[in-house]
Amino acid sequence: MNYAIARKRLMKYMNDIDNLLEKYFNGISSTEEEKKLKNYFKGKGILSEHEIYKPLFAAFDAEKEIKAPGVALPEKKTKKLFLPRRTMIWIAGSVAVALLIITFSTFHPVQKQNVKYVVIVNGKKITNQQKAQHYAESMFGEAKKIVESSYQPLQEATNIKEELDARNILKETAKNIEDIKTNYPQ
Repeated sequence: MNYAIARKRLMKYMNDIDNLLEKYFNGISSTEEEKKLKNYFKGKGILSEHEIYKPLFAAFDAEKEIKAPGVALPEKKTKKLFLPRRTMIWIAGSVAVALLIITFSTFHPVQKQNVKYVVIVNGKKITNQQKAQHYAESMFGEAKKIVESSYQPLQEATNIKEELDARNILKETAKNIEDIKTNYPQ
């Protein structure tokens, strides 16, 4: 193959990837374009100009692997898969309702002596106040774990952003150039 043709193809390929990256970072890329970028950064033929973006796309792949802890839900004949966000909202809502019931029943003045303590959780009546409080505490613990694990990809993205900060890269490059000039004078 002719060298000029190969060079032309390589330049077109680089420009295509650069255009896709620009669209991606501007938030206007299509799902298909994002798949092309993800496949490109998974592959072995990444151009040196694009190596700095590889950790970013690797973090997105790692984020896909994170799963929320399982929660026992009442059986319903609905969709088989729940989105993690829906699950988290469901848990938080259940905890809030349980907390409101416990708080209301604790501070509400009892008018009759024979009124029993009743909390309904997932369709079951709980008449023991200690069991209801224990259930609410365990639900708070589960919700806290889910929230903490959902912030981990955000922290990883922040770390990657700091690593890819142009000012730091330029400072490091300038330092390397100065080192080369001092070690190899002309």
